[in-house]
Amino acid sequence: MAGFRIVALSELKGHEMPKKSRVEELKKNMKKRGVLIKPIVVDRDTGVILDGHCRCGALMSLGRSKVAVRFVDYNSEKIEVERWGGGEMTKEEVREAGLSGRLMMPKSSKHMIKKGMRRVHISEVCEDALVPLEKL
Repeated sequence: MAGFRIVALSELKGHEMPKKSRVEELKKNMKKRGVLIKPIVVDRDTGVILDGHCRCGALMSLGRSKVAVRFVDYNSEKIEVERWGGGEMTKEEVREAGLSGRLMMPKSSKHMIKKGMRRVHISEVCEDALVPLEKL
């Protein structure tokens, strides 16, 4: 997985609430560095955010209207979802939360991707974006 696009935040749909303390931490970091380091990960078919709710919250808090997005095929068997701390969750639950606006609690879902014989967090397969905040 490589590459990203700059997309309006208004086009995307969160499926869980961002964690307020993490949003504040990211906001300070982004303001200090002046860049968005990692793109967020979004289902290309629905616009539902899979990873990056806190980055989006930080950008909105900084008055930005766009974000770097890595679109993925959420139907791929390589992408799996589970609950942080263990437990089952389905992709349908994630999509439903995003499309309905009935957001899950922060850090409800953890998206993993099969990379060879290993499973890694979906954010680890995205190259850094390093997009200046002025462009967002």
